[in-house]
Amino acid sequence: MIDNDREWERKFKELLARILKSPLYKEKLSKYSLKGVGLEHIQTLPLTTKEDLRKAGNFGHLAVELKEVAQYHESTGTTGEPSSSWFTLEDMRTAGRQMKECGVRLTAEDLVLIRFPFAMALPGYSMQQAAWQSGAGVVPASSRTVVTPYPRVLQLMERLHVTVAAGLPREFELLAETARLIGLIPSNHFPALRALCVAGELLSDKRKAHIEKLWGVPVFNMYGSTETSGIATMCEYGEMHIEEQDFYVEVLREDGDGPIAYGKRGFAAITTLSHQGSPLLRYFNEDIISVEQSACSCGRTGAKLAHYGRSKDRIRIGDNILDAADLQEAVYSLTPAPDAWKVIEQEEGLHFLLDSHDSGKWSEEAIRAHLSEKLQATVTVEIVADSRLLDRAELVRNIPSTKPVYVQKLS
Repeated sequence: MIDNDREWERKFKELLARILKSPLYKEKLSKYSLKGVGLEHIQTLPLTTKEDLRKAGNFGHLAVELKEVAQYHESTGTTGEPSSSWFTLEDMRTAGRQMKECGVRLTAEDLVLIRFPFAMALPGYSMQQAAWQSGAGVVPASSRTVVTPYPRVLQLMERLHVTVAAGLPREFELLAETARLIGLIPSNHFPALRALCVAGELLSDKRKAHIEKLWGVPVFNMYGSTETSGIATMCEYGEMHIEEQDFYVEVLREDGDGPIAYGKRGFAAITTLSHQGSPLLRYFNEDIISVEQSACSCGRTGAKLAHYGRSKDRIRIGDNILDAADLQEAVYSLTPAPDAWKVIEQEEGLHFLLDSHDSGKWSEEAIRAHLSEKLQATVTVEIVADSRLLDRAELVRNIPSTKPVYVQKLS
């Protein structure tokens, strides 16, 4: 947390000076007088949208000379053209420091297996920096490559006595299912493992509890993006604390016009106070969050953040608004929780596809009633016994992992 408002104000004014070096903001802020503008005036400044970044192109919000760039990254571009982000060496060290704030408390005694994809995405490199800054060793077991399929990752974890593993939440669900298929019980088979660190996907409370039960170790979540790096990290008490020395976070109405009440769900606008390569002002990233002050048992007293998913996954059924977090909480409250799932929005309600190796314990009618009650919506259920959701044969072969899709909206 920033020690005082004066330091926050200083960082903000430095950002405004730095950000004008990028073509995007030189044009975007040309009609604004920035003299004397402080954080209390931030809502008079324009939002930056994902479309702004896409239109700006690869170099549009680059704010340093190319000789200062250490790494380039891109978003996955699954909802349109990918957006670019540039990092200096200082930015990469900052990204590592942000992840190091996680409650896992890495030490020189740790060996960290990194399962984040290393191609274009940022989290793997941030986790690597966090490990190095802590003196920990790294096992680069990137996902989405034929080099490290699921069985080999499990072998590496066992042979090397990995103490911490980091990756998308889905990767640890799939690794656990692969372990089961080859006769292992994850919660018993990796005695050196002490924690999992996850990022890059939504993690509701019940999904977190499910993964912790699979592996028998605590799970620490991190929230951020390729464009911003790590905005918030989870402490040992399960709270997501904003890295306030690096970010100013607003929670706005859906149209971006004005703030939402403290503690209520709204749309994130992120200002990067520390980023050098491609800084962002009021980045309206289409994520749904809430923010409130926290006097946490871990000792931090700044703002904490809750993430509910992306606007593209929000479903409206009459007056009922369901975010991806609501869907996750309902699905992962099933007994047993599914190995794979997908919800399809329909005119008359929601259709759930569910897959479990233990589906014999399910009653389709009981599941339908449970999900209907949890979500206050008309629900139909299909228990899937084929490979539409999860091809288990591929898990034990040399097949790259792919990005999961959980919510299918009406066209």
